[in-house]
Amino acid sequence: INVMRGASAVSEYQGLPEQEAFDIEYWLLEEAKLQRMPKPKSLAGRVALVTGGAGGIGAATAERYLQEGACVVLADINEDGLESARKGLAGRFGADVVRSVTMNVTSEDAVASAFAETSVEFGGIDILVSNAGIASSAPIEETSLDLWNKNMDILSTGYFLVSRESFKIMRVQDMGGSVVFVASKNGLAASPNAAAYCTAKASEIHLARCLALEGAEAGIRVNVVNPDAVLRGSKIWEGDWLEQRAGTYGTDKDGLEEMYRQRSMLKRSVLPEDIAEACYFFAAETSAKSTGNIINVDAGNVQAFTR
Repeated sequence: INVMRGASAVSEYQGLPEQEAFDIEYWLLEEAKLQRMPKPKSLAGRVALVTGGAGGIGAATAERYLQEGACVVLADINEDGLESARKGLAGRFGADVVRSVTMNVTSEDAVASAFAETSVEFGGIDILVSNAGIASSAPIEETSLDLWNKNMDILSTGYFLVSRESFKIMRVQDMGGSVVFVASKNGLAASPNAAAYCTAKASEIHLARCLALEGAEAGIRVNVVNPDAVLRGSKIWEGDWLEQRAGTYGTDKDGLEEMYRQRSMLKRSVLPEDIAEACYFFAAETSAKSTGNIINVDAGNVQAFTR
């Protein structure tokens, strides 16, 4: 561009004849070098926005995408945690491929602004990971309307708002796209003293099914990853939720992870990296023929079997 600008300032820009340009760029040694270059990574050239990016699952998913060559925008309402996650990933993968944006998923204006900023920074969006979340635990008699609405606002309405905005951009781009919902085993399997949380998670799963129907003709795939009991690195397990669930199951905080492990069919703990791997599968071309699907990453729970 600078050469063309300089040439135009003096006279008129004139490019090389096509054959001469070809001879310069594609001589045998250059071709031999190109053949020895590694293949592009699986997500090279893709742009992903990850909500809840300051948490364990969000940051692990962002890291998995960056490993595969994607550019990633972390979105979260927690500004301090968001900046810490951005710095950590930028230090490992370079500042050019990581951005962050403060976003409240329940605000239409905040969501629209975050997607606009993503488009300015990286040119658009190819992958949305809807992962922002909270958790609450209370018997139904003690579940206030405020608590019920808070779950619905973040886990149901929030997922709707970010999905709607991503669909708008993906349709304009006309290149397809992948939307991944991080829901929960509790969206399929009922859990005691968590009616608001379970119901909101079930809403997420059904929203994903509806969006899979709407997005298919545009090549926009929508799939769900259902974690269970991801304690390590998870922001929702740092507050009252941990103590409440420990109380529900008659154990203490230290014994809760072991209880979840023993409750599972495979007797294994579920880690943020496990969820990130499932999110990567749904973002990559290896799942190009999958939409409207659910992967449970819960170490095995018969109640959550989809069939």
